Amino acid sequence: MVPASEEGQEDYSEDEASRGDSYELSGDFRGAVINIKSTIVGAEEAVNIEEVPPEPGEPPFQGLQYFGEADAGRFFGREQLPARLIGRLHRTSFLAVIGASGSGKSSLVRAGVIPSLRAGERLADGALPPKDSGNWGIKIFTPGSRPIESLASTILFDAESLTAGSNLSDELLDSPQNFPLAVRQFLASHSKSHLLLVIDQFEELFTQSRRPDEVNAFIECITAGAQPDVSLPLTVVIILRADYYAQVAQLDTLRELVSQHQEFIGAMNRDELIRAIDQPLALGSWQIQEGLIEVILDDVGYEPGALPLLSHALLETWKRRRGRTLTLSGYREAGGVRGAIAETAENVFRKQLTPEQQPIARMIFMRLTEVGEESSDTRRRATFSELITRSTDEVTINTVLGILSDSRLVITDTLNPGSITVVEVSHEAIIREWPTMQRWLAEDREGLLVHQALSDDAEDWDRLGRDPGILYRGTRLESAEAWADDHPDQLNTLEADFLSESRMAAREEALRAERLARATRNQRIILGVVGILIVVIGYLFYSNFISQEAARMDGFFNIAVAEIEGNRGAELTDEIYGLLQDSIGEDPNLLLWHDGPELTGLNVEVGPVGAAAAEGGGETAEEKAQRLGADMVIFGRVDSTSIPETLSLEYYLTPQQDYQFDDLQGSYALDPIDVNDIVAGSTGTVSSLAWTALGLTEAQLGHSVEALEAFLKADGASPGSETTKFFIGREYLFLVDRESVLSAGREAFEANAEEAFQEAIRINDAFSRAHIGIGSVYFKQARGLLADSLSVGDPAPLLDRAINLSEQAADAYQRAIDTADGENSGIPLEAVASLGLGNVLRLRADIFIQQGDLTAAQQTLDESIMLLEGSLPPLERDGQIRFLTQGYEYLGGAYFSQGYVLENSQDFIGGLEAYESALEYYELCIDQSDISRDVIINQEIIEQICLPQKQAVEEIIENFSGGQG
Repeated sequence: MVPASEEGQEDYSEDEASRGDSYELSGDFRGAVINIKSTIVGAEEAVNIEEVPPEPGEPPFQGLQYFGEADAGRFFGREQLPARLIGRLHRTSFLAVIGASGSGKSSLVRAGVIPSLRAGERLADGALPPKDSGNWGIKIFTPGSRPIESLASTILFDAESLTAGSNLSDELLDSPQNFPLAVRQFLASHSKSHLLLVIDQFEELFTQSRRPDEVNAFIECITAGAQPDVSLPLTVVIILRADYYAQVAQLDTLRELVSQHQEFIGAMNRDELIRAIDQPLALGSWQIQEGLIEVILDDVGYEPGALPLLSHALLETWKRRRGRTLTLSGYREAGGVRGAIAETAENVFRKQLTPEQQPIARMIFMRLTEVGEESSDTRRRATFSELITRSTDEVTINTVLGILSDSRLVITDTLNPGSITVVEVSHEAIIREWPTMQRWLAEDREGLLVHQALSDDAEDWDRLGRDPGILYRGTRLESAEAWADDHPDQLNTLEADFLSESRMAAREEALRAERLARATRNQRIILGVVGILIVVIGYLFYSNFISQEAARMDGFFNIAVAEIEGNRGAELTDEIYGLLQDSIGEDPNLLLWHDGPELTGLNVEVGPVGAAAAEGGGETAEEKAQRLGADMVIFGRVDSTSIPETLSLEYYLTPQQDYQFDDLQGSYALDPIDVNDIVAGSTGTVSSLAWTALGLTEAQLGHSVEALEAFLKADGASPGSETTKFFIGREYLFLVDRESVLSAGREAFEANAEEAFQEAIRINDAFSRAHIGIGSVYFKQARGLLADSLSVGDPAPLLDRAINLSEQAADAYQRAIDTADGENSGIPLEAVASLGLGNVLRLRADIFIQQGDLTAAQQTLDESIMLLEGSLPPLERDGQIRFLTQGYEYLGGAYFSQGYVLENSQDFIGGLEAYESALEYYELCIDQSDISRDVIINQEIIEQICLPQKQAVEEIIENFSGGQG
């Protein structure tokens, strides 16, 4: 701080200044000196003005809002820290400002750093800012849900063309390496020497953006100036909440920069807090009763969110001022720190949280409270994972926490930055002074104590390597189980595991005790009836052997060879098993079973899958797969009437939870094989079958390239198999999505997929699944053209091509519907094809919308919805969960588009009804996560599509309804 004597005033030491005499102001008021003593009003004088009405004027405090650049003249207490941050900008083009929620980091940058850079004058520590900082272009923004769009619109804020930001956004998304050029164009057009980008609330990149490609492009853009081979007049400052440090660590380029160029913002000390109070008062000629500052600071204490709590209490006290004076009586009328916070908590809970979110908020507050048995209740720190219960998920918890954090009711932070996210209430007053909270605690105090003990003990159990000695027994277990039965939705995963293990341990101990008691009772009998006992023991041993539980297959990919029915069936079964064993038996991921001595020892039998099974006289392939735990069941029947005898061989595939194409499940028939060829070991069909099994295994492992190679070898062994062609096409189609970042790779894979499906159709035109496959190819191509049309000057040619492709896709799906009855696949192929047809019609309607033909779009959407809704019952009946989930997603999208069409056709009632139908189907889609653990359902359908679309529809309905009301 520059001595006051430089302005001709009396010198004051740092100690004198901290006691509140005179202070030199910073920022735009540098050189001015104020006398803090003039702001202090004695107790007697304060009493005399109790009836004086408040004088008008601007409030000196921000409340719960951060300080902006316009508030720099009232930003006090952090005089040295902005200078330190600016000093670092001499040496780096990137700086991360990191701190807990409520630490004042946004205010520090907005009201401290930026105004000092604009002024370009000597800083509080005597140093100078970077050269020519007064001529810098300075832009501040938050990432939001579309960070690239936010970046583009920030740089082009003053652009005349409304489409300029959109065009730049698309360019940066496709080619982020062009960002330096955009920076230079900005500087040239604004006559600026340097660009400072300040990205506030950087954590939105992880909480709101759902497109990894956009996040990666955004990171590449903002780190461009920090690259050693790029000389770019750009400085980037990010402002990040400390509890999101771990997410930053997952991004390679950003992790390295943040680790080397970061500034952690700690809490203000008491002297800094005093300056933050009395200097804004003096600046506005406001006064404060003597001793009130100390009372407020004592009430705030050393809370983690001290700054917003302090500012909130001060603002509420200023609103109840006497004349121009903040008084102790006014502070008490506002409820003090505690009352002001309690009032805020009630308003947030009742007005900002939805009825569905309120129980989750209550659960969060209860977990953040240490319930005292004899002492008062206090706050406790909880990890984020503790808050995720059986009835909630990470997205829901994050949403509610975001509302509570923005309102400064809770504080989130990390233990050892980047490791564990923790949450705690911002002030003890929320627990002790908020009536609603007190009512919650009183309603079930005994239950809360049981839950608190359960939570603590479960954490101890987990920390000590899940030591069984810590598990509950006896009355403690009974008490915890009773509470859990009454509150099933409040258990988190760890607590549920702890209770489950406790129950199992208790049952085992009870059984051991029972066996011991039984042994004691029987000891005297054993001594007298040894001979009888020997007979009994022998009998029990034999009974135990014959009742031994049948084993199940436990390999990664399990193949069961069922007994071939008909002449020489057992011999042919052994031969097929032997051929498969020779080809793929060495692969550790494959497990092969057929009836023989090994299975006899495991008390299990594969048995046949015969014609009688289909008529209810035996076990179907699907039932056999389920009983054995098999992923593939190979079965067949010998035709003794043909010359030579032939074997009709089939195999059944069990649905897989993490393979992209669910229509691979079901039965596949192979061409009849000469029995003599099998016995001679010279058939290519069985070799093809072996390579197919290997390909499916590699696909299950996620090795797409290896899977494709195996399927191609299967095709080489048996080139005339439409099934193998189908698998090849499906794998190429899978690679389309895996390689979508490379346009050349995508087009090549699409072409290969189309060719494979066409070959399968040429071999067997009634092969319904191949028609579905080629319909998928055309659908993906049409969808890609529609997306591309949004970023070109003249979209008409692309849209025309998209319409043609959608018609080809519709023809393929219709052909699949027509041929579905002739294919005994084990899955409702007609419903699956109808699902595809309905979805391609939905896509065609979106193309019509883009072309501006709302009438054609509406007609097409009506057809789409009718088809999609008609396909659901057979999928529900057959338990086809993944297809059913896709159906809900498709219908949500179709009704979403219909709502848009009706709204833009001025049919607002119909539009609202369509949006509500879309919301209903998206909710049905999301509900499937409670039914299935299928990876594709939960990650690729629900998380990536249905959840964000549901939120979008809810916002539309809220705005739509408000607009019409």
